[in-house]
Order: sequence, then structure tokens, then C-alpha cells
Amino acid sequence: MKYINDFDKGFLDNKNILVTGSTSGIGKELALGLSSYGANVILHGKNENSLDEIYDEIIQKFNTNPVIVKCDLNDLDESKAQEFANAIQGSYERLDGMIYNAAIIGKMSTLADYDLATWQKVININVTSSHVLTKYLVPLMEGSKNPRIIFTSSGVAEKGRAYWGAYAVSKAAVKSLAEILQEELEPISQIRVFNFDPGKTKTAMRAFAYPAENPNDLKDASSLLSYYLWMLSEESNKTSERYIKFD
Repeated sequence: MKYINDFDKGFLDNKNILVTGSTSGIGKELALGLSSYGANVILHGKNENSLDEIYDEIIQKFNTNPVIVKCDLNDLDESKAQEFANAIQGSYERLDGMIYNAAIIGKMSTLADYDLATWQKVININVTSSHVLTKYLVPLMEGSKNPRIIFTSSGVAEKGRAYWGAYAVSKAAVKSLAEILQEELEPISQIRVFNFDPGKTKTAMRAFAYPAENPNDLKDASSLLSYYLWMLSEESNKTSERYIKFD
């Protein structure tokens, strides 16, 4: 597979990478996996105990310098985004990567039955927060030799699907957001923007959406790491593709 390469264990040494939603599922596996390759991971979530647990696990297993940024993305505004940026800047000289992984489904229902409060929460967490954080975090990427912004996509980003409501709308919006950032940032900076569709993966979100599905038929979230490593590497500078799918 062209997105799979063997990377030295230290190839992310001294790289500072944000992973939103890093206390469970894909985000947790990324936090651990990137740390194993030397990255200093900015751990984001809203549950303090869960953040402390993943922080302690990284400290025990790896020789890296993670930091915690606790934040409820549903409540994120420009002031809190600035505080988010200040927290990162207070710990590191620069930011090398942003992986937007945090997302919620909200509910599975017809649009006619979709309540406004849930709709707004899904859009806030899945789309708006990524826009606001990018606005305040991109300046921290100055000085990075290989900066990356990676969004997490879904099959419903390319074609809407009945009963997926705000989640499907949010993922279509994220795809557009990534494409806009690509056109705006790549001609004037070294930042490369990717959108990654992980496909069917064993997570709590997948179980919620497909309760009758056998989880043993799904791949583990840890199997996605090689794709993220490739996107974070200089190897990905050679491609014009920006929407990447798990093969």
C-alpha cells in the first residue's frame, strides 16, 4: 500500500502534535502511537480523569513531553481558542501538527425529528471548533519544517446518508474546510492539509451507529497509525492527493 512506510522509531522526535479527542478510540491510539515514535503529544479532551490516565500512560512508557489541554469544544469561542493556543505556546517553541479527531454523532434520526440543540452541538464540536482552533494555532506552526493539519473524515462526507443528520452534514463541511485551507495555506506556507477517512474501525462511535454489527469484524484503531505517520512524514510531500482513505 502506497501510504505505508517503515519509519524509524525516533522520526517524530521533538515534534509537537495536537490530537483532539485523545482520551478514547482513534484519538487515544494516536496519542500513544505518535508518542512511541518520539512525538510530544498535546492531549485534548474534556474529562480530566481520562486525560490524566493517558498522560500517565505516556509518561510511563515513552521518553516524551506530553501536555494536557482540557477544553469542551462545544463551548469553544475565540477567547478560549486563544487560551488553548497560549497553553501550547507556554510548553513548546512551535506546533508541528494538528490532528482533528474529536467528533460526536449526536443522534441517528430523520431530519424532521432532529432537535436544534443536538444539531448545534454536533456542528460546534465537529466543524466550528476546528475552524476556530486553526485560526489561532496556525501561527504557532511558523518555524516547523514539515507542518501538517489532518482532519478526520467519513464515508458520509462524500455522499449524504439517511438518518445521519448533523454528523453527515458536519463531515461534508469538514471536507470543504480542509479543501479551502489547502488552497489558502499551501501556496504561502509549508503547511500541508490532509483529510483522512479511516473507514470501518472498532470504536464506541461505530458501535453506537451500528449496534447490530459484530465488532470482531472491524479493524482496531491502532491499525490506522501507519497512515498518520505517512501524512506527518516528508514522504507525503511527494503526493498531490489530499483526501486519503484507508485501503
